[in-house]
Amino acid sequence: MSNRSSRPIFLRAAHLTAALLVGTALGPLGGTVAYAQSGGATASARDFNIRSQQLVDAMREFSQATGIQVVYTASVGSGVAAGEASGSFSAAEALSRILTGTGLTYRFTGANAVTLEPAPQSTDGVVRLGPVRVEGDSAASSPTASQFATATGPVGSYVARRSASATKTDTPLIETPASISVVTREQMDVQQVKTISQALRYTAGVTADIAGSQVIADQFIVRGFQQGAGRVLKDGLRMFPSDYLGWDAPEPYGLERVEILRGASSVLYGASDPGGQINLISKRAPQEPLYQLQLQRGSFDYWHAAGDIGGPLDKDGTLSYRLTGLYRESDAQVDFIHNRRIFVAPTVTWRPDSRTELTILTEYQKQTGNFANPVPADGSLFSNPNGHIPRNRNIGDPDFDRSSSEKWALGYAFDHQLSEAISLRQNLRYTHVRHDSAELFFLSWVGTAQRSIDRFSDERRGSGDIFSVDTQVEGRFQTGPLSHTLLAGLDYNRTSYDQWQRLGYATPLDLFTPVYGNVTPFFFPASEYEQTIDQTGLYLQDQVKLGGKWVMLLGGRYDWVRNANSASWAAEPVQKDGKFTGRAGLVYLADNGLAPYLSFSQSFLPATGRTFDNQIFRPETGRQYEAGVKYQPTDGNSLYTIAVFDLTKDNVSTTDPLHPGYSIQDGRTRSRGVEAEAKLSVAAGFNLLATFSWNDVKVMRSNESAILGNRPFRVPEHQASLWSDYSITTGAFSGLSGGGGFRYIGSSYGDRENSFKVPSYTVVDAFLRYAPPALGGLSLELNASNLFDKGYIAGCFNRNGCQYGQGRNIYVTLAYDW
Repeated sequence: MSNRSSRPIFLRAAHLTAALLVGTALGPLGGTVAYAQSGGATASARDFNIRSQQLVDAMREFSQATGIQVVYTASVGSGVAAGEASGSFSAAEALSRILTGTGLTYRFTGANAVTLEPAPQSTDGVVRLGPVRVEGDSAASSPTASQFATATGPVGSYVARRSASATKTDTPLIETPASISVVTREQMDVQQVKTISQALRYTAGVTADIAGSQVIADQFIVRGFQQGAGRVLKDGLRMFPSDYLGWDAPEPYGLERVEILRGASSVLYGASDPGGQINLISKRAPQEPLYQLQLQRGSFDYWHAAGDIGGPLDKDGTLSYRLTGLYRESDAQVDFIHNRRIFVAPTVTWRPDSRTELTILTEYQKQTGNFANPVPADGSLFSNPNGHIPRNRNIGDPDFDRSSSEKWALGYAFDHQLSEAISLRQNLRYTHVRHDSAELFFLSWVGTAQRSIDRFSDERRGSGDIFSVDTQVEGRFQTGPLSHTLLAGLDYNRTSYDQWQRLGYATPLDLFTPVYGNVTPFFFPASEYEQTIDQTGLYLQDQVKLGGKWVMLLGGRYDWVRNANSASWAAEPVQKDGKFTGRAGLVYLADNGLAPYLSFSQSFLPATGRTFDNQIFRPETGRQYEAGVKYQPTDGNSLYTIAVFDLTKDNVSTTDPLHPGYSIQDGRTRSRGVEAEAKLSVAAGFNLLATFSWNDVKVMRSNESAILGNRPFRVPEHQASLWSDYSITTGAFSGLSGGGGFRYIGSSYGDRENSFKVPSYTVVDAFLRYAPPALGGLSLELNASNLFDKGYIAGCFNRNGCQYGQGRNIYVTLAYDW
C-alpha cells in the first residue's frame, strides 16, 4: 500500500480557499446593506420583520439583525412568548416592542452583554455584541448547566428549534422548507444509546438496527435507501471514505446532537444518497463550568467509564475547553464476540472578541470486536429439520475472527463577523482511519440435511485519509421589502484509500453442535487497489423573507469529481464527473404557529463502472418533491411536523440483457410516503416523542424481470414509535423520573426477488432515574431496551443472510454532575 504525503492536499485546499475569498462577490452586498455601519447599535433605524414567537427565537432574530448579544437565564426565558417588531425602528425600540407584555426588561451587564430580567423598569441603551446567548441556571436539565440558542449548542430539552444541517446557516426549523429531525443530547442520555443507529430509533423516516445486534457498526435506511458510516457527516464534513469497508461506529457520547435531513441534499453537501443526510454535531467547549463522571454496568458483561468536563480557562471567558472520554468493554449477544472501545475528544474554543470564534476539534477512537454475521433463513426465520438456530450462535471461529479499527481527526470551526451584515466561516478537518479484520461467513448448506454449512473467509486491511474544508461567506441584507440571508460557499474533499483483501473457503461447521478451533482456510490470490477521490463544490443559496410571513429558499451547486482508482473493476484509471444540482422551497409562517411548506431538491452520486461498449457510468441522480406542515405553538415547547414526499432515483445499475456479466444504467427506484413526528417538552417535567412513517418503495424500471415492481429488501412499509417520560420536581419524590416507549417496525421483504417476508415486530424500552436534589448532582439510572426480550429477525438480504434483532439489554448507570 502506498504512503502518500498529505502536503499536496493542504496546498490544494489553500488554493481553493484563496479562490473563494477572492471570487466571492462582496461588492453587491455592500451596495444593498440596509444596516448602519457606524454610530452604535441604537443610533439609527433599520427594518425589522420579527413576528410574535417564543422569546428564544425572537431574541435570536434580533441579535442576527443588530449584532447585539442578549443574555438571560433559562428560568426567566422558558416558555415566554415575545411581542412583534415589524417596521423601521432603532435597536432599542425594537427590543422594547419585542419585550412588551413579557414582564421582562433589559439592562447593561458590562461591555459585552445586555441582560433580560423580570423588572418593572427598563434602562436605555445597548451595545453591539456577537450572537445571542442563553445561559441556563442551576435547574437546567442539561448537564452542561448552560443552554445556547444556536444551531450547534446544547438544547436543554428534547425539542430543538434551530439547525444548520438543512441550510448551513443558523435557521429556525419552522422556517426551513425541508423535513429535518434533531435528536438532542438530553434524549440520547435518557435512552442511553450506544450507537448512532440506536439514537435514530425514535425518528420518523429512519429504519434503524437493520443489521441486528451490532455495536461496532451503523447501518440504517432513510426514506427507503440504505446508508452506512461512509455517508454520515460530522459537523457538516465527511469523516469516512464513502465506500469504507471497515466497521467503525461513531461514539454518541461525544455528540451534542444527531440531525437527520431527509431527502435529496446535494446542493449543500455534494455527492450523497437521495434518501437523506445524517449530520453528527460534536460537543463543544462551554462558557460555564461542567463536570460529569459516569460508571455503567449492563447485560453481556458490559461496563464503561466516561467523563465530560469543560469550562473557561480565563476569567474573561476568552478561552474555554472541553474533554470528553470513554472506555468500554462488553461481550455481545453472539458468542465469542468481545468489544472494546477507547474514545477521547479534546476541544478548545478561543473568543478574542465578540465577533470572532475559533474552535479546535480533535478526536481519537480505537475499537475491537467482530461484526455479528448473518445466519441462514432456514433455522432462524423458517423451520429447519434440525431445530432452531440460537440467536447467540457464532458462525465464525474465535481462533480466526478478528476486527480492529482506529481513527483520529483534527480540525477546526472558524467564525468571524466581517461587519454587521457579513460573516466568514470555515470548517476544516483531517481524518485518518485504518482497519484490519478476518471473518467467516455463511456460504451454503452442506448437502440437503441443512445441518452443516460451508463458509467463506474474508481478510482485509485498509487505511485512508480524508481532508475536508468548507468555506462560506454569509450576508444578511435587505432589498426593498425583502430580507436576504445569502450564502456563498466553496468546499473541497479529498479521500485517499488503500484496500488489501483476500477471499477463500474455510472448514465447514455443524451449525447445531458447533466445534470451533479447526479452521484451515484456502485463500484465493489477494487483490489490492488504491483510490483517490477529489470533490470540489461551488454553491450559492438565498433565504428570502417577505413581511415576516413568507420564507423562500433557492439554492444551486456545481460539483467536480475526480476518481482515480487502480482496481480492475473501475471503468478508467481516472474517471471525471461534473453535475449541477438545485433546490427550491417556500414556507408560510402563520401567526398561530403553523408553517406549511413546499420544496424541490436534487441529489447525485458518482457510480464507478462501465458498460459492455466501454461507456463510463453516469452519476446516479435523485429528485424529490415534498409538501408538509410544521406547527410550533407560541405558548409551549413543542414541534409537530408532517411531510408527504415523492423521491426518485435514476441511473441505477441493472443487468445488461445482451451481455452477461455487464450492467447498464437503466434502473429507477421510486420512494414515496408520509412521515409524522411530534416532540413535546413541557416545563412540568413531561416529555413525549411520537412518530409514524408510511414508505412505499418500488423498483420502477429494471432489465431484471424478477425484481421489476418489487420493494427493496429490509425496507418496511410502516413504522411507528412512541416515547414518554415524566420527572417529579417537587415534594418527597423530587428527582424521580421514569418512562418508556415502544418501537414498531412493519414487515419487510427478505430478498430482491420478494420471495419471502420478514415479519413485523414491536419492542418496548423503559427507564427509571433517581437524582434527589439533596445529593447535589448524583444520579442512579436503570435502562432497559427490548424490555420483554422479544425474539425477532431484524432483516434479511437474501435466504442465506438474516440477522437476529438485539435481545433485552439492561444498564445501570451511576453518574455525578457538578
